[in-house]
Amino acid sequence: MQSIIKQPEYQRVDVEAILSRYPDLAGYADDQCRAMLAKASIVTFPDKCLLFSESHVCQNFMLLLDGTVRVFKQSEEGREVTIYRVSPGELCMLSLNSMMSQNPYPASAMSEGDITAISISSCEFNQAIRESDGFRSFVLTSLTQRLSDVISLVTDITFHRLDIRLACLLGHLFERSQGSSLDITHAELARELGTTREVISRILKEFELQKCIRLGRGHIHLSSPEGMAWFVNERNGG
Repeated sequence: MQSIIKQPEYQRVDVEAILSRYPDLAGYADDQCRAMLAKASIVTFPDKCLLFSESHVCQNFMLLLDGTVRVFKQSEEGREVTIYRVSPGELCMLSLNSMMSQNPYPASAMSEGDITAISISSCEFNQAIRESDGFRSFVLTSLTQRLSDVISLVTDITFHRLDIRLACLLGHLFERSQGSSLDITHAELARELGTTREVISRILKEFELQKCIRLGRGHIHLSSPEGMAWFVNERNGG
């Protein structure tokens, strides 16, 4: 695990290139917003780089251009649960909260694969919030959408059984892979859902006994799409 103690080298950005990655922002981009983007700089980070943790206050806001960032909460015992992911076109709600309140992050974030982003100083960001009606509207709209995602997570954790949550996660991953086998470990699934590897292994074995999946070393194969869909329907009240 790497940490961003050493600052990367900076490069100047192309405003239109940024807006092409943020189509929703492009519709709001007034002169003040474009001026803020023009003063930003390009930053790059490698895979599995710790971008922020609970001990830091956000001093620079990032807009992703390539790659994905996983935002997660870690317990004192070392268990993790994924809160959400940030992709190009999206904002990190916790970074916004930290920057605007100057309070430490309540979670951590790590790059998944190499990422490229633009870095906006807190001074430029706050000035744009004050002076750019368009940028302020974009931020508020993004916050509303992200809050809905977090509420869905809380609902899942509170009201849905872990086996159904795991089945829904697998169903989503199989959909992304178009039914191909998943190259994922039991520990990685546990970190997604905030539980232990042993619990995940037990539930996966039950899925295998029901002939929904077939387990391999570091791989999970889909045996019955209909079987996995049953759990998804249970989650959705079907």
